[in-house]
Amino acid sequence: MTQDPPEDTFDPEAAPDAEPGEVLDAEERESLQRVERGGIPIEAERRLRELGENGGTFTSDLSVADFALCHGLGLRPLAQVMGSSIYQVASATTAQWPSWAGGFMFELNYLSDAWNEVRDRALHRLALEAQAVGADAVVGVDLRTGAHDFVENAIEYVVLGTAVRQGAAASAQVGPPASVQAPTAGSGHAAGRRAQDSAHRGPGGEPVLTELSVADYANLRRAGVEPLGVVAWSAAYYVRASFNTQMMGGLGAMTYTNQELPEFTEGVYSAREAVMGRMTAQAAQLGATGVIGARINHSAQRYELNSAGRGSASGLMVTFHAIGTAIRETEAATLYAPEMTMDLTT
Repeated sequence: MTQDPPEDTFDPEAAPDAEPGEVLDAEERESLQRVERGGIPIEAERRLRELGENGGTFTSDLSVADFALCHGLGLRPLAQVMGSSIYQVASATTAQWPSWAGGFMFELNYLSDAWNEVRDRALHRLALEAQAVGADAVVGVDLRTGAHDFVENAIEYVVLGTAVRQGAAASAQVGPPASVQAPTAGSGHAAGRRAQDSAHRGPGGEPVLTELSVADYANLRRAGVEPLGVVAWSAAYYVRASFNTQMMGGLGAMTYTNQELPEFTEGVYSAREAVMGRMTAQAAQLGATGVIGARINHSAQRYELNSAGRGSASGLMVTFHAIGTAIRETEAATLYAPEMTMDLTT
């Protein structure tokens, strides 16, 4: 996913003779246009820029343990950042069965495209907020998806996290928890800190988005493994039930025998393979050696397809989602043996 630089901040002084209400209306119109282009509102960008440039009290969703980990790694929390998008899905209960499709299954492109678009918009806005505040990375990410009844066929994707910046007191050599120490003045770590700061960011200088908890992110840093960014994909498939499957009870018929519904099983596998193939391709484009922390979610629900020329067909809609963090391991990565701990309080 490409990340654009923050848009120019709306300047109310450009029209000094305008009434306050007119300036507010112009700002709201500009904010709406930015959202339509996939950006963030003016007020959010202005607040984050001021916080990044001038400092101030930060907000975050970090727990005490998460904050302590950030402090030990020299990561300074800047602000809680968010990316959100509410998307209306086209109604496609009537569709032409694709000529290239198999005998019982094909992808519902309109739904796959909707899920991928709403997620990309949310992650893009998360990146814009992190960039506006001057962050190096986003950690402690929380994902939320859902549907709403105030708009028919609407889906929502929300991404929350904490933007962090490599602190000036961070150690250039990050070791296991017991050895994380801030360098003293004149210790000669400045060049190492600068190298670490640049490695913290993406290839274009943009903040690195991770789909990791703070603890997982800290473990990566200690091992010298580089997070490269978020990879994700969604796919929705329609699986038509054969006569035998309907008779087995797959769509409401009575059955007295335990048995597998093969078309539905095949549908889940096909959706999974489509998603994993795209995620692997995204990771390869980033130069990753692997994907970690992957979250996988799938659902299956009854779906009635009114296909033009074929009449009505009962079947199953299988939706498969996956998201994870691409990483790159290097030969210089330092691996630390696990340390045994004993809890004497229980």
